[in-house]
Amino acid sequence: MIRVAVAGGAGRMAGDVARMVAEAPDMELSSILERDDHPDIGKVCHGAEITSDLAGFLEKTDVVVEFTSPRGLVYILEKIKNSPLPLVSGTTGLSEGEFEKLTQAAKQRAVFWAPNMSLGVNLLFKLAAKVAKALPDYDVEIVEMHHRHKKDAPSGTAKKLAEIVSGSREVSKTIYGREGHTGERSPDELAVFALRGGDVAGEHTLYFVTEGERIELTHRASSRMAFAKGCLKAIRFIVNKPEGFYDYAALLEDN
Repeated sequence: MIRVAVAGGAGRMAGDVARMVAEAPDMELSSILERDDHPDIGKVCHGAEITSDLAGFLEKTDVVVEFTSPRGLVYILEKIKNSPLPLVSGTTGLSEGEFEKLTQAAKQRAVFWAPNMSLGVNLLFKLAAKVAKALPDYDVEIVEMHHRHKKDAPSGTAKKLAEIVSGSREVSKTIYGREGHTGERSPDELAVFALRGGDVAGEHTLYFVTEGERIELTHRASSRMAFAKGCLKAIRFIVNKPEGFYDYAALLEDN
């Protein structure tokens, strides 16, 4: 039985993860962690107490999962720094310094981080690399859309797609949106656009365009369940791994 503590588990994404952990036959939800001033502190959700006592759960959990915020992630890393507990993180919008703290934490524990926990999206990453390399003369644009509550833009998934494209072909600059008299599009630029509205769980499209044709690679998530299911795969993958930094590519290779 894998004992799991879920940070941010009273929220939307982590809340779905907490519920699925509680329902999984091979897992136990040990606690739901929230900030000190959260209105649900002390309540029971999915059979686990909602608490802000990070130190109190260390002895009764096997892995920590967090979908919080960059600030929340840094706080959690500080609280578990003296523990070897593995960590699964899906927080995006990290600065270079915050991401560095995450990679440093991997020197003493197994850390799994992914900007998107969906299996389909991570297969999209692989396809994006292959198509970008195969079509070096095609213009590439990325469009993503999420619900109105998402706080960072562009999404971590869109940034990852841009990183993959840039690593597979020559890209002189990446721009985020266009406005005004921009001039002609240069053949080696890459543009990323972020749309927000309603309750869209997540949509990402890569456009590979040339004169006379275009190819579109699209992933659409109809609910957060795709991400929650992928997170449970990450939990099972990371729980017995040695210290180090792991991503979804490592998980796919392991299966």
